[in-house]
Amino acid sequence: MKVSLWGYLFLVLGLLGIVLINVFGEVTISDQQNYYSLKEITKSAMLDAVDKVAYQQGLGYDGITQTSDPESVHCNAGVPGTVRIIKERFVELFLAKFSEEADLNRNYKITFLDIDECPPKVTVKIESTQNFSFIQRAFGMRKVDDATVTNVLSGILETDEPFASK
Repeated sequence: MKVSLWGYLFLVLGLLGIVLINVFGEVTISDQQNYYSLKEITKSAMLDAVDKVAYQQGLGYDGITQTSDPESVHCNAGVPGTVRIIKERFVELFLAKFSEEADLNRNYKITFLDIDECPPKVTVKIESTQNFSFIQRAFGMRKVDDATVTNVLSGILETDEPFASK
């Protein structure tokens, strides 16, 4: 009898260990995936949001924004070769590209903390919430806290390559 109780104890502890490894492994993988997705998508969206007309002819009216935002443009107007991104285009491209990479089992909250058009600088914050509903179903619990992983990335666009018009 004593030996069989020890066997049951080790069986329960083994199952509990497997569940904990699964939960913490899922959170860790989620954090890495979010960070590298955030890094690559920010870089790609910034490159795609470059205002090529402003680069070739100098800063001026871009045809998208009604007026240039003086809080986000810190470069001299009329100087060709100045790299500038367009805020609206960056946000649109970032959200489109991130929606392709996002995991459907998580809830995301994306916050653009700072976007400067010239020189191109962005700060993006992503909070992903992992829902552990499988634990609730498996053990019949009422409430299991969700795990929230926060990633913040600041990026400045610097390149030596000229932006050619396409």
